[in-house]
Amino acid sequence: MLRVAITDDHTLFRKSLGMLVNSFAGMQVVLEAGNGSELLEKLQNNPADILLLDLQMPEMDGFETAKRIKERYPEMKILILTLMSETDIIDRVIKMGVNGYFTKNTPPHELENAIWNLSNDGFYFEDSLSTVINKILNDTETETTPEETINFTERELEIIKFTAEGFKAREIAEALYISPKTVNNHKQNIQNKYEFESMMTAILYCLNNQLIDVDLNSSKK
Repeated sequence: MLRVAITDDHTLFRKSLGMLVNSFAGMQVVLEAGNGSELLEKLQNNPADILLLDLQMPEMDGFETAKRIKERYPEMKILILTLMSETDIIDRVIKMGVNGYFTKNTPPHELENAIWNLSNDGFYFEDSLSTVINKILNDTETETTPEETINFTERELEIIKFTAEGFKAREIAEALYISPKTVNNHKQNIQNKYEFESMMTAILYCLNNQLIDVDLNSSKK
């Protein structure tokens, strides 16, 4: 059973979202919180796998909450669920290491798919935001390249490139003639070995260092 936490200061939306997530097969909402401080307190006794997190909240907003969750619970996947869709906001949270970004007008079936994709593949972004995500990735490719780079293996770079272009584990497995489990093992190894917070930060690192050439038009997100 996939354990889901919801943090949003609007009680009606939070309760409605909780009912929706509980209707998805294989998922259960284990806690709800109205802000980051309340979330951190409740997580001490209620562990979660996925966090659905609003950005605009009192006491501790989503940005500070995401930062603290990454520090204290690095295995937890964070899906931002907000009304904001500005490029600078999305760019900021991506570089913080969050695993997904959705607006609150997302269709329920896409949210369900996203939660499972976060669990299986590492990150997922709302389909309607693909233009914004592509712009962020495109701008990243023009940034200054750091002097020192990591020596990835050829297979690791293949996994990172396919992931950046929006391919899921099953699709990458078919393209490389390996199993989806092997693909996911590679992703986890990439994060652990090189101390990346998420696959998205690994992708941004590779783009910054011009280690991969991503065809943004082929993105499936």
